[in-house]
Amino acid sequence: MWKLVDMEMDDETQYDMLMATKPLYPCGLRICLTHEEIDKLGLDRACKPGDYLHIQAFATVTNVNLSNDCCRVELQIEKMAVEDELSEGEE
Repeated sequence: MWKLVDMEMDDETQYDMLMATKPLYPCGLRICLTHEEIDKLGLDRACKPGDYLHIQAFATVTNVNLSNDCCRVELQIEKMAVEDELSEGEE
Protein backbone atom coordinates (compact mmCIF):
# COMPACT_ATOMS: atom_id res chain seq x y z
CA MET A 1 0.00 0.00 0.00
CA TRP A 2 1.36 3.40 -0.99
CA LYS A 3 1.23 6.10 1.68
CA LEU A 4 0.92 9.60 0.23
CA VAL A 5 2.73 12.17 2.35
CA ASP A 6 2.20 15.92 1.90
CA MET A 7 5.68 17.41 1.50
CA GLU A 8 4.59 21.03 2.11
CA MET A 9 7.16 22.94 4.15
CA ASP A 10 6.10 24.06 7.62
CA ASP A 11 5.65 27.77 8.40
CA GLU A 12 9.04 28.07 10.11
CA THR A 13 10.89 26.58 7.15
CA GLN A 14 9.00 28.83 4.74
CA TYR A 15 9.87 31.85 6.88
CA ASP A 16 13.54 30.82 6.93
CA MET A 17 13.60 30.80 3.13
CA LEU A 18 13.33 34.64 3.25
CA MET A 19 11.87 34.85 -0.21
CA ALA A 20 9.39 37.44 -1.48
CA THR A 21 7.09 34.69 -2.75
CA LYS A 22 7.67 31.69 -0.56
CA PRO A 23 7.18 28.29 -2.15
CA LEU A 24 4.93 25.87 -0.30
CA TYR A 25 7.05 22.87 -1.28
CA PRO A 26 10.84 22.45 -1.52
CA CYS A 27 12.13 23.35 -5.00
CA GLY A 28 14.09 20.10 -5.25
CA LEU A 29 10.84 18.13 -5.38
CA ARG A 30 9.72 19.64 -8.69
CA ILE A 31 9.58 17.55 -11.84
CA CYS A 32 9.61 19.12 -15.30
CA LEU A 33 8.22 17.22 -18.29
CA THR A 34 8.61 18.42 -21.88
CA HIS A 35 6.38 17.40 -24.78
CA GLU A 36 8.72 14.46 -25.41
CA GLU A 37 8.24 12.98 -21.92
CA ILE A 38 4.50 13.82 -21.94
CA ASP A 39 4.06 11.93 -25.22
CA LYS A 40 6.20 9.02 -24.04
CA LEU A 41 4.03 8.70 -20.91
CA GLY A 42 0.82 8.94 -22.93
CA LEU A 43 -0.32 11.99 -20.96
CA ASP A 44 -2.76 14.44 -22.52
CA ARG A 45 -0.92 17.66 -23.42
CA ALA A 46 -4.06 19.60 -22.44
CA CYS A 47 -3.49 19.17 -18.69
CA LYS A 48 -3.85 22.43 -16.75
CA PRO A 49 -2.39 23.91 -13.57
CA GLY A 50 -4.34 22.44 -10.68
CA ASP A 51 -4.90 19.04 -12.34
CA TYR A 52 -3.85 16.07 -10.21
CA LEU A 53 -1.58 13.43 -11.71
CA HIS A 54 -0.99 10.08 -10.05
CA ILE A 55 2.73 9.32 -10.40
CA GLN A 56 4.56 6.11 -9.65
CA ALA A 57 8.30 6.12 -10.16
CA PHE A 58 11.49 4.17 -9.67
CA ALA A 59 14.60 6.20 -8.95
CA THR A 60 18.28 5.43 -8.47
CA VAL A 61 20.13 7.05 -5.58
CA THR A 62 22.84 9.15 -7.24
CA ASN A 63 24.34 10.93 -4.24
CA VAL A 64 24.19 10.70 -0.44
CA ASN A 65 25.54 13.32 1.92
CA LEU A 66 25.40 12.43 5.61
CA SER A 67 26.61 14.64 8.42
CA ASN A 68 25.93 14.86 12.13
CA ASP A 69 22.83 17.02 11.83
CA CYS A 70 21.54 16.53 8.28
CA CYS A 71 21.07 14.10 5.44
CA ARG A 72 20.65 14.79 1.72
CA VAL A 73 19.83 12.08 -0.79
CA GLU A 74 19.63 12.82 -4.52
CA LEU A 75 17.56 10.62 -6.79
CA GLN A 76 17.42 10.13 -10.54
CA ILE A 77 13.97 9.08 -11.70
CA GLU A 78 14.46 6.36 -14.30
CA LYS A 79 11.04 4.75 -14.75
CA MET A 80 7.74 6.55 -14.28
CA ALA A 81 4.03 5.98 -14.85
CA VAL A 82 1.50 8.83 -14.87
CA GLU A 83 -2.29 8.71 -14.68
CA ASP A 84 -4.67 11.67 -14.89
CA GLU A 85 -6.78 11.34 -11.74
CA LEU A 86 -9.52 13.67 -12.95
CA SER A 87 -10.27 11.66 -16.11
CA GLU A 88 -9.95 8.30 -14.36
CA GLY A 89 -13.71 7.97 -13.86
CA GLU A 90 -14.51 8.87 -17.47
CA GLU A 91 -13.29 5.55 -18.89
